[in-house]
Amino acid sequence: VYNALTTSTTHFHILADTNYGACCVDEVAAQRLSTQAIIHFGHSCNSKVLSLPTLFIFGKEPVDLDNLVQSFKQTFTQTDRVLVVFDSVYYHSRSHFIGAVRCYPNVTIRKYSREQNTTNSGDDTTVDMSGNEEYAIFYVGTESLALTNCILSNGSRKVWSYDPSSKECRLESKSVNKMLIKRFSNIEKIKRCKIIGILIGTLGIKNFREVIDRMKRVIKAADKKFYIVSIGKPNPPKLANFAEIGAFVMVGCPENSLLDCTEFYQPIVTPYELEIACVDRPWEIDYISDCSSLLDVKYIDIPSHDTNSDGMNDKAIEKFKSLDIAVNYLNDRTWSGLQQRLGEDEPAVLKQGQFGIAGFYEDEPEGDTRVKS
Repeated sequence: VYNALTTSTTHFHILADTNYGACCVDEVAAQRLSTQAIIHFGHSCNSKVLSLPTLFIFGKEPVDLDNLVQSFKQTFTQTDRVLVVFDSVYYHSRSHFIGAVRCYPNVTIRKYSREQNTTNSGDDTTVDMSGNEEYAIFYVGTESLALTNCILSNGSRKVWSYDPSSKECRLESKSVNKMLIKRFSNIEKIKRCKIIGILIGTLGIKNFREVIDRMKRVIKAADKKFYIVSIGKPNPPKLANFAEIGAFVMVGCPENSLLDCTEFYQPIVTPYELEIACVDRPWEIDYISDCSSLLDVKYIDIPSHDTNSDGMNDKAIEKFKSLDIAVNYLNDRTWSGLQQRLGEDEPAVLKQGQFGIAGFYEDEPEGDTRVKS
């Protein structure tokens, strides 16, 4: 593709990796190369692209259309109201599917297409069904974060999923219950934490800076301490370096925010769950995975502390002093990192090291069974 498109007047750059999730358009890396447009290949979370025109190439995966239609007809009757949601790689089969279910008048197909511009947002699974909220969802796609997001965002509706790879159709209910139990457990852990890390999981979604500012206010309203952490793609070893932080809140796209915390030492919650834990926000039936939606003032007002002329009242000062802040935590450690000890130790004498390659060094015994290369 690179060789076919590159001309004397048009230059292309290949971005092989992203700092955060692969589902988000890496606008930051593209802007560093002074690009004027982006072509995104593969799965996308459909987060709104802010600055650059973007063309999405989702790809096409095979699907047994006859088995898909048969599974749909065995699950629903002709009077059921159903919203059919196609994963992007299976959306090419919609035409045949529409023709096969013409006898179902109350079926709506989710349009999963993106135009090349910077203003269109991702498609919403909760589209208007003629003002009637009583409908089921039939998701065509493999098990993924996109399916998880669809299930949580439609908690008041029944969601069936059809996996084209295994040809399995099932009602997503048991998996949702297990998932919610884990997330409720993380919310309770957040309530007991004194220090919370705001984990940056994207730099490209709309209003992510405003969301971070809101998280700061939420944490302060609960009399807790926060630190902003930006480490790219999170993993257990990276976050384990911040032992003084009791939990993290992930500010990212709807898919990257829903992390499985099984292997992590600290719980990781979404901005929506943080507000439930810190400012007693009510739990909505339809889970709010898009953190930008939290900026709507109609949801909840964050309480603020009354201050005196010095900027803080006595009660706030006492609470601040009682916080187990990271500095005190670090001072209490028996080992606090490598020490420079400048001028205290004699400098080491330079010596000749081993010479050769990792497969065989010249100073190794001749009887070594490894093959020289």
